[in-house]
Amino acid sequence: MQNSHHQINILRHPLLLLTAIYFVWLLAVLFLFGFTPTNDGMGYLEYAGKCLAEGAPYPTVAIYHEVPFIWNIGIINFVELSLWLSGSIWPVLIVLCAMKAATALFTALTTEQLLGSRAAVFCLLLFMLYPNNWGQSTMLSSEIPSTCLATAAVWIAVSKPAPRCFFLSGLLLALGNWFRPTAAIFLFSIVAFLLLFRRRTSFPRIASLLAGYALFIAVAGTSCYLRTGHFVYQARSYWFSMVDECYDGAPVAPHWNQPVWPEGYPRYIENHEQMDCFAFERIWKARSLDWLKDHPLSYLQKLPGRIYYMYQSDMDNMTAFLPDKSNSANNFITLPYRHLLSEANSLNAAQWLSLVSFILYLAMLTMAVAGSFNQLRKKRYEQLFLPLFIVVGGTLALVLVMHGETRFKDPLMPYLFILAASTVQLKKIKAHEGK
Repeated sequence: MQNSHHQINILRHPLLLLTAIYFVWLLAVLFLFGFTPTNDGMGYLEYAGKCLAEGAPYPTVAIYHEVPFIWNIGIINFVELSLWLSGSIWPVLIVLCAMKAATALFTALTTEQLLGSRAAVFCLLLFMLYPNNWGQSTMLSSEIPSTCLATAAVWIAVSKPAPRCFFLSGLLLALGNWFRPTAAIFLFSIVAFLLLFRRRTSFPRIASLLAGYALFIAVAGTSCYLRTGHFVYQARSYWFSMVDECYDGAPVAPHWNQPVWPEGYPRYIENHEQMDCFAFERIWKARSLDWLKDHPLSYLQKLPGRIYYMYQSDMDNMTAFLPDKSNSANNFITLPYRHLLSEANSLNAAQWLSLVSFILYLAMLTMAVAGSFNQLRKKRYEQLFLPLFIVVGGTLALVLVMHGETRFKDPLMPYLFILAASTVQLKKIKAHEGK
């Protein structure tokens, strides 16, 4: 046992060392290129400032009457805490660098459990060298903490057999959901994994997982109820987004910067000034469900297009490297794909780096598909199940409930890296198969 434990520690040293290097690199990017304003980030900052002025956490009773929906609670409160303690958002950005590095580590540790140490190192190197992973922690991002906590929860689920560890996994998933509501993807994936591959011991582990998840919801929701009279434990923006998809002629492509109250469209509510966000939610839900009952096929026909728009590229975070990023509305990068050769001389450094990132993204997707087929061919279903189920199931879940923006796949990206790393020949798995 001692030799085995010593061997495991030695295997993990490269992962820890690489993670430390990655964290230093993310800090260097942050201090060299500075804070990157985004539309969401500036919104978080605005609401954090309002709540700080009220002397209360987000959301508040006043907020209910000022906003169309409750947004990502965790990140707004995190920003508010930072402003209260230091008067600055820089502590948040530094913590986000640490959480991005931790995401890389948890992804690699999950790879180690499923595919072996060589694949884990390869996966971590892919994650570190992928340019779109460099700039995200210069932004006020709800995706980073949500994805980090989800990857930690999945790693615990695949590596720790004791039921109490699944309780921690459930707590982490619910905490991540408080930052950005995507935890259901991982909760269902872990439960399915346990039922399929841990049948004899699945019940106490699932019960522990759900107990941890429910405990956080109870504490967060009750705290909000005692302060505001409403049991709110996560963002409640779903029907705000859904109603904008539920009308004849709604485009398949992402449609940003829509007016909050567009007259002539189903989101518009007459006399909305006299209502609060919960009344809006009830109206939008009823309108959406009424349309969906009459047009189920019209809605489902949009799903392939949404998948395309979600996966067509992956360079949302490359705006960190723009020479001028003072105006969040202008912080986006486009590449002249059809005229790349003729316009190459006009590309700036951020566009060139984005092009490199795009090429690596296509290579990573190709490797992920090849690795998945390779694992299926060799009948390594247990090793393949979680990353593939999270990617496929998560993609379908996301496009089923909202339009397909490229950044929406952020919580799925670690598992695409794992699938890409599965192309590596694994001595550890071969040794296991030989027993």
